Amino acid sequence: MSQKNHFKDRFKKAVEQNFGESVAIYDSFEDKHRLFGTLTNKLCELNAPFSPKRILDVGCGTGISTVAIHRSLSGDPVMYGIDISEPMLVKARERCKGIPGIYFVCGDAEQLSTYFHETFDAVFYTASIFLLPNFQESISQACRLIVPGGVLAISYYDGLFDMKGRDAVVKAFPGEPYRYGAVSYADLMECLRAMPRFRTSEFDYRFEIGEEFLFDFLSIPAQSAGIFPKISYIERIPMVREWSRKLLEKVSPLFMGWKFVLSRNSRKK
Repeated sequence: MSQKNHFKDRFKKAVEQNFGESVAIYDSFEDKHRLFGTLTNKLCELNAPFSPKRILDVGCGTGISTVAIHRSLSGDPVMYGIDISEPMLVKARERCKGIPGIYFVCGDAEQLSTYFHETFDAVFYTASIFLLPNFQESISQACRLIVPGGVLAISYYDGLFDMKGRDAVVKAFPGEPYRYGAVSYADLMECLRAMPRFRTSEFDYRFEIGEEFLFDFLSIPAQSAGIFPKISYIERIPMVREWSRKLLEKVSPLFMGWKFVLSRNSRKK
């Protein structure tokens, strides 16, 4: 196995473990701050008035994005959510109980064609694409599942910034890495532009955050691992608290950045 493939395999296993351990913390953060629901709603608003009837939610987690997408649509859409973490999907099924037309699959987002043989009007990656080391294969398979006129919709965590749009972590902690994920935005856009017949639009979304929000966000195991990857989760928490405090001391106001990407299949029906 090459060093690159070894990294991808280790990263994928770490993501699965971190998210398997994140269910209660992830949901507690969302109940308090409503971040992921808000991001999904804004992504759906950018996609309006297009109203897909068959949707795939890749990296659906505990179903927050799945419910948000479903509520944004008229009629009776059919939705599938896929996630690698069975503990996450247990919560997703509980959250979506009683909502008709929503189904969940435990599987690898980099192997979509293994699980889905039908087509979709839209495929969403809501705060998930940057956690897929082999994202190119996932996107390639997703694009083959999208019907002419359909859309690939992505929300991408872009990092933390000062008022002038400079990387806040680099500014506050020179030389100290903070891995947002396994995928750079530049690599993501290069991949999308290489997809035949797909036309891509980009949108920025930044908002000011405080220390409490930052600490709660970074307390999600998958996020805290990006700062302190070799330290156990319990040991990370006081370190995350101190890291958050120091960052806000050095960079204030502080902004969180996300990218919204819509890539439409321009092939005629």
